Amino acid sequence: MAVRPLAALALACVCAATLARAQEAPTDALLKLLPADADAVLAADDLRGRWADVAGSPLAKDVRALPAFGAWLESPGARDFIRARDQILGFLQTSHGEIRDEILGDAAVLAILPPEGASHPHGILALKARKPELLKRLVDQINIVQKQNGEIAAAVEAKRGDVPYFVRRFPDGSGQVPEAYVLFPDGVFAFSNSEAAVLDAIDRRSGAAEGPSFVEAPGFAEASAALSGRPLARAFLSPEFLRRALDEQPSASDPAGRPIVEAIRGRLGDLDRIAAALEVDGPKVQVRLIQAFKAGALQRPGAAAFVQARPLGGRAEGPGPRMMSLPETAVAAASFRIDAPAAYRSFVGLIPEQDRPRAAKLEAIADALLLGRGLRSQVLPALGPRAVAYLDAPDPSAPRLGNFPMPVVASIEINEDDPAAAGNGAGTAEALDNALRATLAALALDEKRVPATARVTTESGVTALDVPYPFAFAIDRHGRRLTVGTSAASVARYLQAEARTGAGERFRAIRAAGFPDCHAFAAADLAALGKLAAEHKDRLAAAAARRDGRKPEDVARDLDQLLSVVRLFDAAFLAARFDEPSGVVEHRLGLLARPPASPASPAAAP
Repeated sequence: MAVRPLAALALACVCAATLARAQEAPTDALLKLLPADADAVLAADDLRGRWADVAGSPLAKDVRALPAFGAWLESPGARDFIRARDQILGFLQTSHGEIRDEILGDAAVLAILPPEGASHPHGILALKARKPELLKRLVDQINIVQKQNGEIAAAVEAKRGDVPYFVRRFPDGSGQVPEAYVLFPDGVFAFSNSEAAVLDAIDRRSGAAEGPSFVEAPGFAEASAALSGRPLARAFLSPEFLRRALDEQPSASDPAGRPIVEAIRGRLGDLDRIAAALEVDGPKVQVRLIQAFKAGALQRPGAAAFVQARPLGGRAEGPGPRMMSLPETAVAAASFRIDAPAAYRSFVGLIPEQDRPRAAKLEAIADALLLGRGLRSQVLPALGPRAVAYLDAPDPSAPRLGNFPMPVVASIEINEDDPAAAGNGAGTAEALDNALRATLAALALDEKRVPATARVTTESGVTALDVPYPFAFAIDRHGRRLTVGTSAASVARYLQAEARTGAGERFRAIRAAGFPDCHAFAAADLAALGKLAAEHKDRLAAAAARRDGRKPEDVARDLDQLLSVVRLFDAAFLAARFDEPSGVVEHRLGLLARPPASPASPAAAP
């Protein structure tokens, strides 16, 4: 066979490891067989118990009913995969259901181990089989056939103390390193392309190994606790593993990209562990990403992200109701807390060294436009921490501004004491108004973009050019907020929305359904976006066809398939939660399934 059966069996374990974890993770027992410095680990529990939950869910049924899914099953690639799978299973005289339930049904772990000097990359697969005799039969069968056809030279039994294990040796000149495996009487199985890794697992099981196990590694307990529940799979990454991968990228030696690389390296240096989990919980599908920080790292200036998920003043609250009073035309929104001075310092730190003198001159100009109030010392500290941004539905009757078809609006709080009472002259609001008006006036000098007669005007509290231009702003002194946008009409709609009952309710409902305990988020109303895309399908298909050099009808067919997938979901989200006592920052990326349609009333039925 082109694919060695034992490797195929391991591959089946990896693929199936995308499913299942029990309340008390059995994989923790397998993780004790791994060293603490394992680079990457994928763990799955209770595949037997979770398979029916996932495969029988309404969302899974809807996916299987999609024409695109049926077309994929009929594609040459899918047919070749199914044919190869059936050949392997036929050779092993088993079924995928039997492998799923009797071999992988309790627990499975796949790990990448750190390199040993200049040695080859190696990893280890460990699992707990409910039927050890079935697993032994499959492995023995593979060894016999591979020895007969010359794929391996021998499968030799050896011993580590009183524990027997096997070494699979390949023919001389093959260039392949020996593989090893051990099967304990209780069904615990470990397989690796490194004999040393299997011997270490045997020693750890007997208590004879030196050094801590993976469950004792820094950050594992915090990350594992944060992933409580019943995820389909858990993954753990070592920050050092990511640092090594980062150093191998071309940007690591590129002067322009070096500041970004160093910023990421510094972030990774503050972490003990990175972990993730895939969860399917009713109508919600999400990936949770955990960053477990070293003790005290979050308290150091600049260590935490400048876009923060921590509750305001220690309270579980998000943006104020006025900030989230979005118009009904909003199709995507974000709400977050931002440390404006830290964000600016991070931005400046990413500027290449040779361009920093120019940046300093631009900052001096900004200080002057801000009526002498220092950008760093006075203006930025007065902005935030609460901010919102949203995408507005395009107005078909309005001229298109810029390359992005949808207006963008962002608003941030202005927080400072009464400048008159403090005797400081003009306050932040006045300084920002002056600077932004001056910026608009300077933009009006560009006669290639706007006519020479263009003027800066203010109408209904929104300041913009009196000709279509993708920049407008409003300073609400009473509400103490700065709002900017690429459309004057969209900025005006945001200011007027707070007077309407139920403004922003759509996104509050998405938050309640998907991430009620998170206080920073970005969410897309897929129902609204799908409707917009369907209304403008012909225009989108024509534009994509021109860009890619394809036939419009081919692009339209692909767009129909994409929209059929989008219609399965109500919303998409990216949310964050900050747990300072445990040193954990959590991000969630997820989808909310579309609620089932209400059955037709008897009167409406045909």
